[in-house]
Amino acid sequence: MKSQNTGWVRIGLLGALLALGGCDLASNSQPAAAAAEQHAPTSAAPASAAATPATATACPSQDFDAFLAAFADDIEVQRAFTQRPLRSETVDANADPEPKPVTAMLDGDALKFPLMASRAKQQAEGLVLSQSELNGDKQVMLAKPDTDYQLSFFFRKGECWTLYRMRDDSL
Repeated sequence: MKSQNTGWVRIGLLGALLALGGCDLASNSQPAAAAAEQHAPTSAAPASAAATPATATACPSQDFDAFLAAFADDIEVQRAFTQRPLRSETVDANADPEPKPVTAMLDGDALKFPLMASRAKQQAEGLVLSQSELNGDKQVMLAKPDTDYQLSFFFRKGECWTLYRMRDDSL
């Protein structure tokens, strides 16, 4: 039973390394496998792309609303639970003949934290937060009434919630 649990943990941690570090999962790197085994938790959990290594910030909550509050208010939670590279979708308002969508994969210096404003800053700036769900994923939209400001964050549930995509529809 223990070896089966270790296998699940190893798979989950390797998935985490892929999701959080941009590693190539096809690589059967001995250092990655050794690190996964060394930091394996005692309980087994199914493999997940949103898993986090034991050295990372602990998942603040399995409940999405509690997780979202922690994500907004703690930059370290944002760093720990943001997929890398992060899919970023924006609108190029200066494109000719009309605005066009632009997609980029952000990592390293291109990934600027905080990605989401704190709840206090959201309130101070008059931002309105709304949520929707599609196939278990959560979409959180921050919008400012009577302006074109609209920023969406997309989260997927694994061992914890992970931000995997951002979309800025502001012009």
